[in-house]
Amino acid sequence: MKAKRLLAALMTMVLLVPCVGTAFAAYDYQGAKREKCTRLSFNEDGKLRILQIADIQEAIWVSSVEKLLLFEAVRQTKPDLIVLTGDNIAGYSAEKKWGATFAIRQVMDILSLFHTPIAAVFGNHDDEGTELTKLDQMDVYESYPTFIGCRGVVAEKTVDKTVINVGTYNLPVYADKCSDEVAFNIWCFDSGNYNPDNRYGGYGYVFPEQLEWYVDKSNELKEANGGVPVPSIAFQHIIPPQIAEALQQVPEGTPGAVDFAGKWYTLPEGTDLTKNHLSEAPCPPHLDFEPGYAEVETMLAQGDVNAIFCGHDHVNGFSVPYKGIDLVTSPGCTYGSYNDDNRGFRLITIDKNDPTAHESELLLAYELLHPRTRPLLSVLATILEHIEPV
Repeated sequence: MKAKRLLAALMTMVLLVPCVGTAFAAYDYQGAKREKCTRLSFNEDGKLRILQIADIQEAIWVSSVEKLLLFEAVRQTKPDLIVLTGDNIAGYSAEKKWGATFAIRQVMDILSLFHTPIAAVFGNHDDEGTELTKLDQMDVYESYPTFIGCRGVVAEKTVDKTVINVGTYNLPVYADKCSDEVAFNIWCFDSGNYNPDNRYGGYGYVFPEQLEWYVDKSNELKEANGGVPVPSIAFQHIIPPQIAEALQQVPEGTPGAVDFAGKWYTLPEGTDLTKNHLSEAPCPPHLDFEPGYAEVETMLAQGDVNAIFCGHDHVNGFSVPYKGIDLVTSPGCTYGSYNDDNRGFRLITIDKNDPTAHESELLLAYELLHPRTRPLLSVLATILEHIEPV
């Protein structure tokens, strides 16, 4: 197994390092530079473009193809904000602190070339199996001038001596660069690692302590906005369990259906299947776990959040409505796990003229890369198919 991994690493270096070097060398860094952003605002055209990057999940040595893909995604989309939505590294493949730190820095070094503001939340794999805790990892992120996230609200509950809620905060978006009016808001939640009760799925959720902070902050923004809720979206790694109600339950054997907790589901009738795909069962916390339900219901009561953007389910990419909140999952961009043509990114656009709505599109990896690099990508994918998963 080690020999196969070594072969894949060598092939990646031989085939793709020249491509990466050429792409980076040809890029006009000066044209991309901007002052450190201490706050977000809508562009001169009244838009806010957010690039969601989910599940990079690479080991100590981030592959050259991953670096190239990250570079091209930002270069081509020119976002106003980049949000990493968890499993930003594969902690289980970077046991020592230096290894996990190195993995984070390789990703941040690429993204920071563009001087675009960056925020991040954690997933269940970021600190899994590594000595570098989430608090330590946040220190690494915060060492970059482009990073505008923070450790935020930390719930004191722990599982196996691991702090499971680090990086819960909000990012206000102002009407323009000179305005003090908060026209939009972005919530960032750490959805934890694994369900303390270890029920079905075993995955984490947003804790009541975080929701108490959210309600207080939401009310504060509402009061400053003349009593009107500030339109918002949220980012987190693990999708809430309401996804089971938002999907359409169908009989077993229905084409395209996935087995989810013993029942079969498809995307809701009428969903545009050219822009949405359900390729595996979503993985929220246990469907009967009440705190898992509290998040969405709390947001509905506050009336500010219109969409929750998640990662976690690597080969899913869809947006489905639930009582006025869109539950959105974006595919992983990883080449360290999974091997699927649907891997990529999500570009979200908010219009200042109607911040209660949003537009988003999936950007698939093979569409972003230059035609000359695609055959090399296919070779790498073939190699990865024959390597035992980490």
